[in-house]
Amino acid sequence: MRVLLQSESYWPNQDGGARFEHWLAHELLKHGHDVAIVAPGRRMRAYVEHDGGSLIFRTPSAHFPPLAAGYTISYRPSGLFCEAVDTFRPDVIHVNTMWFSANRLLSLARDRGIPIVATNHLMPENVLLNIGKVAQTRLMKQFFWHRLASFHNRFDAVTSPTPSATKLLLDSGLARPLYDISNGVDIDYYRPLSAESVAGDARHLDRLHIPDDFVLYVGRVAKEKNLGMLVRSFAVIAGKTAADLVIAGCGNASKEILALTRLLGIGNRVHLTGHVSDDEKLALARRAKVFAITSQAELQSVASLEALACGLPLVAVNAAALKELCRDGDNGYLVPVGDIGGFAGALLKVLEDDGRRKRFGSSSRRLVSEGHSLHETFRKFGKLYECALAGEFPAIL
Repeated sequence: MRVLLQSESYWPNQDGGARFEHWLAHELLKHGHDVAIVAPGRRMRAYVEHDGGSLIFRTPSAHFPPLAAGYTISYRPSGLFCEAVDTFRPDVIHVNTMWFSANRLLSLARDRGIPIVATNHLMPENVLLNIGKVAQTRLMKQFFWHRLASFHNRFDAVTSPTPSATKLLLDSGLARPLYDISNGVDIDYYRPLSAESVAGDARHLDRLHIPDDFVLYVGRVAKEKNLGMLVRSFAVIAGKTAADLVIAGCGNASKEILALTRLLGIGNRVHLTGHVSDDEKLALARRAKVFAITSQAELQSVASLEALACGLPLVAVNAAALKELCRDGDNGYLVPVGDIGGFAGALLKVLEDDGRRKRFGSSSRRLVSEGHSLHETFRKFGKLYECALAGEFPAIL
């Protein structure tokens, strides 16, 4: 099968959608399929790259201010997309981002009779939270969700990573065949600490200057991640625990978060690592005591999946799809958004009780192994492509 993927955020970007799409491309290649990707480049002109057997058509692109530094968007995709479709000749097109480039691909697919499916990784709140309070009204959110559903109603079938994510689309008017397919996690790579991994992980932590006892967050350090709540919650318990707080990642809120740690007098207890490699991230997840996430806008959270696969308890806000990864009292605690005292207390409960932490960690690993393995994710997408070729979509993949 020849599969053409589209995305407005692709490798080497490190957000959850970009990493999922990069993995999917390479998994398709491993199973003998041909793969091409159309995605923004880093130049004002089009160019073509090769990545492990896949062909990447990079569109003329430019930075869009609400996006984090390093992220670009396609601004003139038409000609290159014609070339990509007509030279690669895909059997199926899979769109991953609502943008001008997706509209152009949709038009080309209809003109040439090519099946086309879409995955929604976008939560409008992620964009609105970076624009300003005037854009965060209930009316604005409803408008963008209805626009998102209207856009996806033009495809043969649609997926999103979680039941919560698909429900948001259904409630906003989506009427096409719709499936929740987890982004998935490599449970063979992301796994709990073992005797064989202790020395290597310790070297990674030493290189990052991370202590042995810490609470972990991994992801973009961006405004919509609500990291101010995490830092303020940690400040409440900083004098009651030996654990430090590690924030691994980079983004447009890094300076703001660093300033907040100094204002709260905990600058020496909070470590902002910046970008970390996959091996460093794995070492952090295996050695942390608990994974903490305060984001209000998550359609899934790949970083949380990876942490759970490593056997970490999870303390999360009760927002969006995080409640599907955090089962309160089973593998962690869910706390209302904005409840700094409650979040601090939940962290302390996990940090102070070794038995509870071990039970929660085992439940985390089991939850991921049973419902979010990459093998199952790939099986479902393979089935989706086959259904698209046949023109028939079952109720369940």
